[in-house]
Amino acid sequence: MASRLSNLLAIIAPKKGGKKGGVSATSTFNPQQTDRVLTVPQYREHLTDIFSSRQVSDSRELLRELFRHDPDISAAVFSYLTMANTQPVIICRDFNNEIDREATRQVQQVIKRMTTPTDYTKGFQLKKSFANWCEELRYMALLRGGIGLEVILDEKLQPSDFRNVDLTTVEWYERSPGEYKPVQKPAGANVEINLDIPTFFVSFFRRDPTSIYSYSPFVSSINTIAARQQVINDLYRIMQKTGFPRMTIKVVEEVLRKNMPVNLRTDEQAARNWLNTRLTEIRANFENLRPEQAVIHWDSVEPDMLNERTPGAAIDISAVIETLNAQNQAALKTMATVIGRGAAGANVSSVEARIASMNADELNEPVGQIMSNALSFVMHQLGFQGFVEVDFKLSEMRPELELEPQLMLRASRLRQDLSDGLITDDEYHLMLYGRLRPDNVPELSGTGFMNKGQNIEVDAKKVSPNSDPLGRSLAPEGSRAVESDAVQKK
Repeated sequence: MASRLSNLLAIIAPKKGGKKGGVSATSTFNPQQTDRVLTVPQYREHLTDIFSSRQVSDSRELLRELFRHDPDISAAVFSYLTMANTQPVIICRDFNNEIDREATRQVQQVIKRMTTPTDYTKGFQLKKSFANWCEELRYMALLRGGIGLEVILDEKLQPSDFRNVDLTTVEWYERSPGEYKPVQKPAGANVEINLDIPTFFVSFFRRDPTSIYSYSPFVSSINTIAARQQVINDLYRIMQKTGFPRMTIKVVEEVLRKNMPVNLRTDEQAARNWLNTRLTEIRANFENLRPEQAVIHWDSVEPDMLNERTPGAAIDISAVIETLNAQNQAALKTMATVIGRGAAGANVSSVEARIASMNADELNEPVGQIMSNALSFVMHQLGFQGFVEVDFKLSEMRPELELEPQLMLRASRLRQDLSDGLITDDEYHLMLYGRLRPDNVPELSGTGFMNKGQNIEVDAKKVSPNSDPLGRSLAPEGSRAVESDAVQKK
């Protein structure tokens, strides 16, 4: 059976070797302008009005902007990335699903080499840590609903880096049912890059199974954000016009006409021009007044305050804003407590926090899948016959000191399982510490170290629940397990 399984899981090497430097293009690369500095952002996204811009941009570009400048989306993204940033657990298993300690050490060395500069003759090298790579992939899963990753090879055709491939530039062919082949069409370039290569990997986050193309899980928030933006814009305009007290100047036209030059009274157009000029002069006198300045005027002018007593009482916008906030929260697949709008009690907040941490754990699944495939390819190139597993510890929002009692109970249970041989030493150390057993630690699986000194030999014929209701015969000699103040000793 084992030989059949090995034949079924046999690793088949690619027909062609990888290309030095990779094949895919990044979103910022332009082959015609390699000697020019990359375009510096204008950093004016805060002036963008989504209610207007959504008419000319697609949802992918809109979300890219909203991830940066919309408060609710940025808060949801930050909470997802923070809660999902847990410790990775990377192990190698052979075809029999047994942990390979030597291969696990080797894959850790490979990751260290890919994420740390080692050849300083190349000058500056933007090497990211493994945690940074995982964070970028989580960001792309939220932004695009999918992740594209290429393993980059150096001049010796050894893995040297990862490349994040934006799935908005990837298109798919389906030449046979269920068999998809990707190509990349970089923005602004009339080229088609074939990504049907063994070093390119893709994983999706909650993709619609009826289409190979993915959407961001936040795409449903665009209309709600646009509606809220329009309401806020209208509210600003209302506040500017009627929301606050403002000065009003009444000019008595009859008094002005009495003081009009005689030669203008017979010409109505000339009289109207003269009156408009006087209004302009009065406006100029009052527009720049400071609050502490006195107002001195003729009896033809009557200053007053508009909407002095009840500013802003004409409209209650709070109900509309609350409705839009609730819709926005639902579209962002997050909890009110996470984005700072929690108004319920502590019990509801605890439930919301628990659901938020579960959502963060789900976000780690596509990241673990694509990293498992990429690192498995790397190890296969080095001759390893097995697979790499990349998992992440579950998200936990409670502090470590608060979890200490539960962790002690879990450690006690795992030690008992280790003593009974139900788990191996490596599994015990992985579940407790996220790493394999150190070489200098003795193997304890199945040794019964937890039961030493407690072995009990009982004659079953002499044991009866009626004659021994307190279970004295089952207690070892000298034990205080059944002693109590209600039992008299003879």
